[in-house]
Amino acid sequence: MRGGTYWLLLLPILFLSMFFFFPLFSILVEGLTAEGGRLTLVHLLSVVTDTYSLRVIGFTAWQAVVSTLTSILLGLPGAYILARFDFRGKSLIKALTTVPFVLPSIIVVLGFVIFFGNNGFLNRAIMAVAKIDEPPLKILYSMRAIILAHTFYNFPICIRLVSSIWSRINPNLERAARSLGARGLTLFTRVTLPQLLPGILAAAALIFIFCFTSFAIILVLGGGPKYTTIEVAIYHFAKVNLDLKSASAFAVIESILSMGFMWGYIKLQQKASFAEGSGREQERIPLSALFKGPWGVLAVLYLIVAFLVIVAPMLTAAGNSFLRRSGWAGNTAFSFFWYKMLFFETKTSAFSVSYLTAIKNSLFFGLVTVLFSLPLGTLIAYVTTKRRFFGQGLFEAVAMLPLGISAIILGLGYIRAYQHLPWDITGKWYAIAFAHTIIAYPFVIRSTSAVFRKIDPSLLRAAMSLGANRLKAFLTVELPLIKSGLIAGATFAFAISIGEINATLMLYNPNLVTIPIAIYRLIGAYNYFAACALGTILMLICFAVFLLIDKLGFEVT
Repeated sequence: MRGGTYWLLLLPILFLSMFFFFPLFSILVEGLTAEGGRLTLVHLLSVVTDTYSLRVIGFTAWQAVVSTLTSILLGLPGAYILARFDFRGKSLIKALTTVPFVLPSIIVVLGFVIFFGNNGFLNRAIMAVAKIDEPPLKILYSMRAIILAHTFYNFPICIRLVSSIWSRINPNLERAARSLGARGLTLFTRVTLPQLLPGILAAAALIFIFCFTSFAIILVLGGGPKYTTIEVAIYHFAKVNLDLKSASAFAVIESILSMGFMWGYIKLQQKASFAEGSGREQERIPLSALFKGPWGVLAVLYLIVAFLVIVAPMLTAAGNSFLRRSGWAGNTAFSFFWYKMLFFETKTSAFSVSYLTAIKNSLFFGLVTVLFSLPLGTLIAYVTTKRRFFGQGLFEAVAMLPLGISAIILGLGYIRAYQHLPWDITGKWYAIAFAHTIIAYPFVIRSTSAVFRKIDPSLLRAAMSLGANRLKAFLTVELPLIKSGLIAGATFAFAISIGEINATLMLYNPNLVTIPIAIYRLIGAYNYFAACALGTILMLICFAVFLLIDKLGFEVT
């Protein structure tokens, strides 16, 4: 490895060492030491040999597998529609399907309770039509609720990644197969599916990681010890039982597993990136063709299911933001009251900061996260795609590790790592900004590395043969070519930051309330209508950001 590569790696290594590995180490060391500070494997062995712990690990993997399969199954038809059909409002649909991925889990829980709950919109509608007194759909607080919520969250990954590849499958291959008699399912399984498989597997790997490390969805919608996952076990051991040793031992196990998952995801992502650039844009088909023939009924059924699972919870939450109840037991009426409160202080026992302040704080952290994560993620993407060095695969897996580490553990790590040092950062704005950067920069790597791999090396050689040094060649040749990846990475970093709640909950102070924190506190005060109003604002911000990117013609994958 050349010396220049060492210098390029120095900045990301220093940043990750200070704001990821040091806090993580401060927590994980608890699981590997005895009370007197002596190194021990007792706590770790107790996790891997205990029947309860093994059941927790097994259920964590099982629900992640099922959630991944449902997310892929729901996402593939959507990816096909966006890739192969042309219709008005396509940018709106693409932006709308990306919003669930960046919503805070607290909004997902709220939307699902309001729509799918026993007294939710769906059950009340069915009861009114069927004239029955009991709710027919008892979805919440079960495995079904967990799977539905994870599907809501993660199907955008499948749609975005797979549709990008699907739209670039070489049409000549399909024409040749048709000329040889291949039709329908045979054409798909023999020609199309092999080309899509790298993207499907990469999307599945990433979805599995997110479902494996899911926390709030399991905690709230699972409804009991039967559905405990590793994340929930860590939370209960650390916050309820005050057993930090066991919590840290679970965190060690989760980190080891996440490292392996990250390595597998990186390999699949590389194959998906190559597949994405292997063809050219296909001709678009009018959407009306989708509803012709025997497949039309299935298309309609798919759109109904997608609406119920994806759009309806968000619309229900938005609709409730325009309701206000007169007293605890009074009737509800249409009102803009909660939106008017954006510009006033609302002092209650649960919320003493104006909504507008929470919005400003979220926008501030979103912009700062972009400023920090964009150069960090781009530099890592550049080194790992354009340079070759010993241990490159390991470094890539380590760099992507924050995707598989609990944000709660990260926030707790900041507190434990820095509270006894002279430069305690807990409660400071930059602690939240650093935590958001750690959570967001892997998405910048994903976006920029995909476009780095598409750059023809001959362009760089030509620039350098004309006298440009390596830095000038990057600035004049590569930087303009990766613009779409930079904008896509910045988009995700911003959206993920304004929706992040877990690490923020551990690190914020009363002056640094963000939209998700405000929603959490409003729900705690049973002010669901106000929570829905802030949630609607958050959804609109995310929707506007992704709509702008699609209008500019950039792929967010």
